[in-house]
Amino acid sequence: MSVFEALDDDLVEIRVRCSSNDAGIRRVAMMDLAELVEPEAAELLLAGLRDPAAEVRAAAAKALDEHDGPDVVRALIEALEDADGTVRDAAAETLADKKEKSCGPLLIERARDGSPFVQAAAFRALRELTLPEALGVAVASLKSPQASVRREAIGVIGYLKADSALADMMALAEDPVPDVRLAAMAALVFIQPGSPGAATLMKGLSDEHWQVREQAAVSIAKVRLAEATDLLIVAMDDEVWQVRVKAAYALGRIKDPRAIPALGPSLSSDIPNLRKEVAAAFGEMADPAALPWLEQARHDLDPDVRKLIIWAIGRCRLE
Repeated sequence: MSVFEALDDDLVEIRVRCSSNDAGIRRVAMMDLAELVEPEAAELLLAGLRDPAAEVRAAAAKALDEHDGPDVVRALIEALEDADGTVRDAAAETLADKKEKSCGPLLIERARDGSPFVQAAAFRALRELTLPEALGVAVASLKSPQASVRREAIGVIGYLKADSALADMMALAEDPVPDVRLAAMAALVFIQPGSPGAATLMKGLSDEHWQVREQAAVSIAKVRLAEATDLLIVAMDDEVWQVRVKAAYALGRIKDPRAIPALGPSLSSDIPNLRKEVAAAFGEMADPAALPWLEQARHDLDPDVRKLIIWAIGRCRLE
């Protein structure tokens, strides 16, 4: 039997299960269809999106991640308005994984005219397509009363690196909803040092929500925002260790030697991830002034931390 005959046999057997009276059997059939790439498999999955059982529709929506084409995208967009929340979430997740620019006009239309859930899902799917024609709809949606829509619209603008929307993005860094502020911090990575957006990122380091502070540090690291050094040094005393980890990462990228005394004490932290990031930062800085801290910690009990410390010592000695 050839490989193609075996695939045909699998499809025939799954097709039989798709007609079962047992919703559980139909659900497993949808999951098995994810392994097959034939057009017939996509047709069965599209039919599964119309199944009376929500669990089957959700499984079909997830399995469609392996299939492309306008019909698939159109069906998933329709599933965003399913009566069942599990189905809607599965359809949104699968749509977000699609990278079909040809479906951009359909997504833009739903981002403009859909319900808040549909708008947010459409913007999420549009984000990595980087379609300039999506910018106007995204900017207009920054004023949506729905936080989820504002958040996902920010992502579209960030991927487009739209300087024209910088003022609007900066305003949303003051949004009352933490998730929206976090999205603004993540999207501002296209700014240049010295631009108005730099001050917005730096202000994010003092946000009341630690996830926003953490994201601000990550974005500052990506921009290599040297003027944030003093605030990052302060962030090395943040009450949340995840923020300290990202502050150390940013300081390593910026490579300002003034940060060495602030970073050094964290090599004795009881948090391995923090010790690891500080060692990596010292290696990036390659400054001999970090050697006393590194030598003191070179016998760290964590092998991953120890490897980074030894690497950092070598880098610092080369200078």
